[in-house]
Parts: sequence; C-alpha cells; structure tokens
Amino acid sequence: MSALTLLREPQFRRIFLAQSVSTLGDQIAPIAVAFAVLATTHSATALGLVLAGRTVPLVVFVLLGGAWADRLPRKSLMVTSDLVRLCTQGAFALILTQHSPALWAMVLLQAGNGAASAFFRPASTGLVQEAVPAAERQSANGLLSATSNISAIAGPVIAAILIALVGNAWAVGADAISFGISAIFLAQVVVPPRVLKERIGIVREIAEGFRAIIATRWIGLMILEFSIFQLFVLGTYSVLGPVIAQSHYQGATTWAVIAAVTGVGALVGDAISLRIRPKHPLLVANSFSLGCMALLVALALNAPLPVLIACAVLFGLGFSIPNTLWFTALQDNVPAHLIARVSSFDWMGSTALRPIGLAIVAPIAAVFGPAVVLLVAAGVTAATLVGVTAHPSVRGLRTSILPNADESQATTAELK
Repeated sequence: MSALTLLREPQFRRIFLAQSVSTLGDQIAPIAVAFAVLATTHSATALGLVLAGRTVPLVVFVLLGGAWADRLPRKSLMVTSDLVRLCTQGAFALILTQHSPALWAMVLLQAGNGAASAFFRPASTGLVQEAVPAAERQSANGLLSATSNISAIAGPVIAAILIALVGNAWAVGADAISFGISAIFLAQVVVPPRVLKERIGIVREIAEGFRAIIATRWIGLMILEFSIFQLFVLGTYSVLGPVIAQSHYQGATTWAVIAAVTGVGALVGDAISLRIRPKHPLLVANSFSLGCMALLVALALNAPLPVLIACAVLFGLGFSIPNTLWFTALQDNVPAHLIARVSSFDWMGSTALRPIGLAIVAPIAAVFGPAVVLLVAAGVTAATLVGVTAHPSVRGLRTSILPNADESQATTAELK
C-alpha cells in the first residue's frame, strides 16, 4: 500500500491529521513561551523554571501514563490529554495578556501541559498499533515522522510571524487551538475494542512493563542506547554547536543553515523509510544512527561549511529512519496489552537524561574544550551503538508481525 493509499484509510488519516496539527502547534509554542517569559520576567532563571515545569512532570508521569494507556481505551485517553493541554495552553495565553503574569502560574500551567503529554505519548504508540494493519505500520510511522519533521521546519517560522504580527499570547493560543483540533480528529477514530486484562494495581502494572523490557533484551538495550544518545549527542550538539558556529563560522546564520539541512535530511529519511523493508530493522536503524557522529566530529575539527552541510544531512537521516524502524519493531513485536507500558519506558529513556546533558556540557567544555567534548561524545555514542548492535537479540531481530488475533492473548514470556 502506498503512502497516499494509506492516507485514504479513514482511521489512520484522522490520527495523521491530529498529529500534524498538534505537532505544528508544539513547534510554535516553545519559541512563543520562551520569548513571552523573557518579555514579562526579564530573567533567564525564570525561563529555566518554566521550561523545567513542563519537562519534569513529563518524565515523572510517563510511566503512569503508559500503565493507564494499557488499561483504558487509548483514544479516550489521548482526547482527554488534548483537552487538558487545550485548557492549560489556553490559560497560559490568557495570562500573557495581563501586565505582569505570576511566575508560579506560568510554571503550574506548563506542568499541567507536561503531565498531559506524559499520558498522551505512550497511548499514541498503542493507538497506531490498533488502527493500522501490521503490514502498513512502517509506512504509517514514516508518515507520522514526516509530518513531525515538516512541523519542526515550519513551526519556528510560523511562530516568528505570529509573534511579530499579533504577539506572544496569540502564538501560544495557536498551540492551544491545535490541541482542540487534534481532539476533534481523534474522537472520530474507530478501533476494534480491546479485551482489557484484569487490573492488578498500578504499581504492579508498571512493574510488569519493566519486566517485559528486561525479559526482551533488544528492547532494554535499545532504550539504554537512546538514553546515552540523548545524554551525549543531543547535549553536545544543542549547546556546543551554536558556540562553535559563533566562534568559527557565521554565527546564527550558519547554525540556521545546519538546522534547516538537518530537517531536509530527516525528510529524505522519511521518504526512504516509506520504501525500504529491511529484514533486520534494528541493524539498519543503528547503522544510520552512526551517521550522526559525523556532524559532531566535523564541528570538533572546524570542518569547511560544505562538509558540515553534508554531515547535517547524515544527522537528519540518523534521526528519522531509526525512529520509524524502532516504533514499527515495537508495534510488530510487543503484545497489545503491554505496548503502552513498554513505550512509556522508551519515552522516559529518550527524555530523562537530555536535561542533564544540556546542563553539564558547557561546564565540562570550559575545562577540556568544546572539541574534546564533541569527540568524546561521538566516540562514546559510537561505541555504544556498535556494542548494542553486536548483541544477537538486536542485530538478529527480524521483521515479524504478530497475528492480530493473538496479540491480546500474548504474555510477557512471548517477548523473549
């Protein structure tokens, strides 16, 4: 089935439209929120508190969100999460119209937004598993990745235009409206009813998801790999990349070019993922992830701009293709009654260590120098990727599809 044919399927089309709208809003909001906080408080510390107010609940509640997504109808949970985010972002936009909004109110509203997102994300992985035929999940994940990457390019531009024309409050309000539109689309999704397992207590259900990860070595190893990638690669790229662009290139102009080319590379990766069907998806995924190291090395060596641009394309490919193959592998191999809990550990592993990396990379670079930190980050991450890929459960995982009739009856033991 082609991508266009898949979009004609009403259930996936509604999921796709919901994510397209809300993801675009999510790319507008960070810029609007950041400049709104700075404009009203004139404090970088206040901005850090507001941003942390969203991130911390997202990490804290994501495991709970996974457990609830496995015990409740996922569509309903996602609609509720969207409505909560509509209210929190709408209230945030409203207080920005006041002369001097309270910092505690801004932190609290962003915390509500982060907590709602923690329930939405694991459920979204499970809903795709429910709504899309197994043979088409990779195409579905590729399309969802593409709309996310397009939003990453268009969102900041739209944010800048909205802020310039109508102000920060309206830009944040646009994000709020996007959640309302997403909820409307998701409410129309129809999926077969799931046979829910007997409840055993929320803590035991979370523990059951963790045992599934431990029992399934390739899942645990890949989540560990993602955590290290977030800590080393994204931390150094996000902080030291702009620093080197400022000191050795044309500053923000160069970094904007690198960011844009990375987005183009990601979209090329999405197009590739719509066409390839590798027999060993994680082997291919990690091979592409290794390409991300090239940009770190090029920055460390102050490579010529054309080299940086080529490496930025590899960086984009190294994000989009592995993400699509990874989500498809989870949806194809994890039973329906465990998918959201397993996904919640994945989301946590891909989120929790990033703030630490962002916080520590600058002080370490001040002691050892940015080039050393970039090269060490590239080396450690590359060694992790090679080590994880060398494990038989990772490199040997084959594209496999669980029969729909058996998914709800699968047990943790079947994951081994």
